[in-house]
Amino acid sequence: MSDHIEMTKTTPKDFLLATLGGLFAPGLAIFLIVMLVLGVRAGMGTPDPTPLADKAVRERIKPFGVSVAVDPNAPRAERSGEAVYAEVCFGCHESGALGSPKFKEKAAWGKRIAQGYGTLLDHALKGFNKMPSRGGDPDLSDIEVARGIVHMANAAGANFQPILKKELEPSAADLVRGKGVYAENCASCHDTAVTGAQKLNDAKAWAPLLKEGKEYLYNAAINGSFGGPAKGGNVKLSDADTKVAVDYMVAEAKATSAAKPAAK
Repeated sequence: MSDHIEMTKTTPKDFLLATLGGLFAPGLAIFLIVMLVLGVRAGMGTPDPTPLADKAVRERIKPFGVSVAVDPNAPRAERSGEAVYAEVCFGCHESGALGSPKFKEKAAWGKRIAQGYGTLLDHALKGFNKMPSRGGDPDLSDIEVARGIVHMANAAGANFQPILKKELEPSAADLVRGKGVYAENCASCHDTAVTGAQKLNDAKAWAPLLKEGKEYLYNAAINGSFGGPAKGGNVKLSDADTKVAVDYMVAEAKATSAAKPAAK
């Protein structure tokens, strides 16, 4: 007796389901691979959010203002009259803009020179008609304005000196105090002319500085100039003591200059 096994007949429906079932796994794998590739490509075009987040935090916590303070003890070189003219006054006085007298035009400057140096300086410092105060440059010091005025006026025939006001002669007590301040803070350079300092008894070296006036020398000594440090390098020195030291040096320089002809 033999066994007879009867096979179930496969229907089209069974064949379709089997085919779909066989394709599901590889299809799912292909779908996941495609999505992974698309995700990587999309990520390549997207910037890293970390720097943006960091920037946002910095913007949020930054202070409202930024300090731009300038060290008041930093040396400041005073400009000459020629430099003031070239940097500040040239724009108007070279062309006659706003009715300003042209440089070296004697007819235009004549009536202004006749008003006197004091009036010209006052107008330049405070402003006059269409001319702004200090030529529109608020950083110009008084002595720089004076030099600019003198440079222009003298080029048109005047014979002014850039002096801000009549200088007061120091008292004997001031000179004694100044000598002490000089000995402690200035002598190391001015006794020997080291670092290019004007030697105290060198009349020739002091001559051009004496013409500038004491206000100029005060400012140079207090703020630093001629290659020298502010207040002789002693930041604790008061402005008043610095000035009496200048008074002493000026008095000595004038005395040396006055005695020089007699020594010939």
